[in-house]
Amino acid sequence: MNSNIALKSLGTGLTVIGFVLLLGYGLYNFFTLESSPVLKVSIGAIVAGIAIVLLILIKEKLSVEDKETERKY
Repeated sequence: MNSNIALKSLGTGLTVIGFVLLLGYGLYNFFTLESSPVLKVSIGAIVAGIAIVLLILIKEKLSVEDKETERKY
């Protein structure tokens, strides 16, 4: 295994682990601390909207790559 690939994998893994821990901590505080229901619904709607747009963009990107590979000579 190339050392660059190993370092890239390590960096990606640490980033994902850090993001998951931060997201978990934020969700824990979001649901356990007292706050307005309107605030909770609005934050939930924002997160859901971002997730939907992200999934649509990923789906479009994958379909475009499939078409591009067919045009290679």
